[in-house]
Amino acid sequence: MISLKELVALTDTPAALLFLSAGILLSCITNFPQLRKLKQFFKIISSKDINISNKNTITPLQALFTAMSTSLGMGTIVAPPLAIAIGGPGALFWIVVYSFFASVTKFAEVTFAVKFKRYAQDGTIIGGPTAYLWQIHPYLADWYGFLTILLFSSWTALQAKSMAATYEHYAVPEYVTGFIMALFVFFMLTGGAKRIGEFSSKLVPFMCTIYFILCSFIVVSDLTTLQNACISIITHAFSPTAPIGAFAGATILSTMRQGIFKSAFITEAGVGTAAIPHALADTDKPTNQGILAMYSIVGDTFFCIMSGLVTLVSGVWKLGKLSNDLPLLAFKAMLPTIGPIAYTIAVTLFIIGTAVGNSLNGSKSFAFFTNNQFMKAYYAFVSICIFCGAVFEAPTLWNVSDLILPMIAIPNIIGVLVLSLRYRKELSI
Repeated sequence: MISLKELVALTDTPAALLFLSAGILLSCITNFPQLRKLKQFFKIISSKDINISNKNTITPLQALFTAMSTSLGMGTIVAPPLAIAIGGPGALFWIVVYSFFASVTKFAEVTFAVKFKRYAQDGTIIGGPTAYLWQIHPYLADWYGFLTILLFSSWTALQAKSMAATYEHYAVPEYVTGFIMALFVFFMLTGGAKRIGEFSSKLVPFMCTIYFILCSFIVVSDLTTLQNACISIITHAFSPTAPIGAFAGATILSTMRQGIFKSAFITEAGVGTAAIPHALADTDKPTNQGILAMYSIVGDTFFCIMSGLVTLVSGVWKLGKLSNDLPLLAFKAMLPTIGPIAYTIAVTLFIIGTAVGNSLNGSKSFAFFTNNQFMKAYYAFVSICIFCGAVFEAPTLWNVSDLILPMIAIPNIIGVLVLSLRYRKELSI
């Protein structure tokens, strides 16, 4: 009988190629807006409308930060080291390449999510890929909505596992971390999108600043090692990586696959999930919100690069260890005095933001089927997933999410491509 790990291996290569091909095709269809819209991005970000919302919406800026709280989460810290530990230094190159083209995928996803958002009977917005996939076929929307409930549950469980693994180094039992985290997320969810939007808008800038300062200390600590790391990223993007230490080596295909697949997980471009909080924004111009989302990938990519460089400079990728605590090992090695404590603070902020954002997104998929009814039951379900995730094994959780990801992304990408051809002029303005 085929194992879960083997099943993932069969699906992730075609999915990775699909992600990248879709980003390239959409860039061509829309005349490369990631190169053309920078001036408009600054105009949008400086306008007064970016901080305006009504009772049932959140501001465009809050929507942006809520979406970024999930993409700039633990995945940004953990996924690049894992990609490098499996595929070698060149995986970081493919993370960047995918991010460039996938920014247009996210632009289209968010534009359509805002354009086709729906309202429940109580006036609450139900938006995201389920809304725009409905324009293609209701079954496509139903498939996406059901599987994203499972995906967000596994993603949130991964955040809980990362938190538990971090605090286990301080002798805090996994079940204690899971219980406290579950209670906090439940509290945030019961406050609705307004509470989460306000929380995320304060959290994201703060946590990014802390993590940037920490990574900078490590990256510039040895400029010769940094230079060698940068050379290895380019070199091994197009050539196999030989075994080094406990690292077993990697082929070009595995390097490319790891970079693209982990980048899709981090940026959520192609998966469509980042479009869910953006759909809650109070805006009359869907493309404006799409432009905000498109350039938010710059932040995701920057912190991926920082995490990857920390992994390479510290040398922990050579240990042959596939674990969520690889970044912690890097900080321990490079900043033995303050590194572990500072890293723990940064990770706690990243994980909380991601867990809350993912849980909000999952609640919108649930609301799609229930017309915003029985939401407390979903909040309880998510809390249970968080607690269980804290005590499960990390490889199992990664395999579950990696298996579900292409099952969601394929119909989403098909839908986005169809709608992009249908509304090509609107996207190309």
